[in-house]
Amino acid sequence: MKNNTVITAGDRNYLWGIFLLIASLRRNGMDEPVIVGTRGFDREAEDILRQMGDVRFYPLDDFPRSLTCCKALVMLQAETDYITWADSDGFFHGNCSSRLIPEKTNEIHVRMRSPEEQPMAFKGYLYGEDGHRIPQAVLDVWRKDLNGLETPRIARSCSACFLSVHKSARPFLEKWHEQMMSVLPVGNVGVVDRTLKYYHQLDESVLNSCLAFFPGAPDVAKTFRLDKDPDELFIHFIGQPKPWQGWAPSAFRHFEKYVAVAEFARQQGWKMPGEIPYCLKPGNRTLCGLLRYPVSLNCKIRKRLRKIFH
Repeated sequence: MKNNTVITAGDRNYLWGIFLLIASLRRNGMDEPVIVGTRGFDREAEDILRQMGDVRFYPLDDFPRSLTCCKALVMLQAETDYITWADSDGFFHGNCSSRLIPEKTNEIHVRMRSPEEQPMAFKGYLYGEDGHRIPQAVLDVWRKDLNGLETPRIARSCSACFLSVHKSARPFLEKWHEQMMSVLPVGNVGVVDRTLKYYHQLDESVLNSCLAFFPGAPDVAKTFRLDKDPDELFIHFIGQPKPWQGWAPSAFRHFEKYVAVAEFARQQGWKMPGEIPYCLKPGNRTLCGLLRYPVSLNCKIRKRLRKIFH
């Protein structure tokens, strides 16, 4: 029996992302079973993913929040010894199977932010501190909401785009889900809600509150192992646009690696989520490079307009 399950989720707009995430597993000889939390999927969408082997689905059409808040719920559907979450706007480069799971069963394999990076997690909020640690005002709210430990177990926050735990951490996953349903408002506002001063990163904020104050939380692994070897990486595309829509300047350095996954899928004869977008075709690298700033600017303008007129 395989000892690890890869979990992800997305709606119909993320079908290309989910497709390429799973394709990157198979391209690199990673045979982990996959569970996909889905919203708005029909049989055709499921068949597109199922053709890559060992893929099953957990429908979330009635889930009342953004799908970023479903992570723990879908992870709890796994039946293997280890459970690994990977955001569907990311992919694997190289065979990373041995690097996915935590080295110790009482750990969570997740990336903790450096002191230099930490201020970006609370950008736009003023707490009267240098930002190199989780602000005390945030910790005070988390402590009260968790009603667990008095002293936080972490000083900096962790990214929720990738994480992996042993099945013994299921009570922690249950608590993470329970806490999200408790402190986050109902409604789908995307992956960030700036109206929430202490939980603006939604699932990630609650994850870190649990890592800080839940007595049954696993220890955060001292080393994140998916960014150390250039031949074995998990690459996550933050922000907009996503590479199947167009290339952002910060993401463009991964053009060859990501497009190679789409090319691999084409060579397998797999049915695609649609016609291959121009931005996933090898011959369009120069064009994509020229368009990366206009495309990114267009996304920012459209996002701003949505906020103004929503």
